[in-house]
Amino acid sequence: MGITLVTGSLWGRISWGTYWTWDSRLTTTAFLFVTYIGYLAVRDLGGSHHQRARRSAVLALLAVLEVPLVHFSVRWWRPLHQQESVADGKLSGLMLFSLFIGIIAFTLLYVWLLLHRQRVLAMQDALDDQGLDAALAERRAEAQEVGS
Repeated sequence: MGITLVTGSLWGRISWGTYWTWDSRLTTTAFLFVTYIGYLAVRDLGGSHHQRARRSAVLALLAVLEVPLVHFSVRWWRPLHQQESVADGKLSGLMLFSLFIGIIAFTLLYVWLLLHRQRVLAMQDALDDQGLDAALAERRAEAQEVGS
């Protein structure tokens, strides 16, 4: 999302003569980017992994609601951006083929990264739980020594 905003600003400078304009699509995309950054920040807050997961899931649900807002911003408000090209059949055959190849490739990459990220997070949660269990066992042992 950040790369999209930066490269879009560079392209906008060439096309519109300015790096940023308060266009509806740009503004809603920037708002979505800030929400994603907030999600990452909430995910790294303290607490148990169940608490972090619950808080970040709520924020993720809110972020998902923003995706249609970004998409429909082109229809609801008259922005600088063009209207849809794929649904109206305005793309040539080669461009449409390239679009679908890109969608398939990035979807497969996303699934692969998601699976590995989930595995890493599950291992971190297990390590956190194991570390807490070891600390509790150590404290119990200390309490038994003091009580003896």
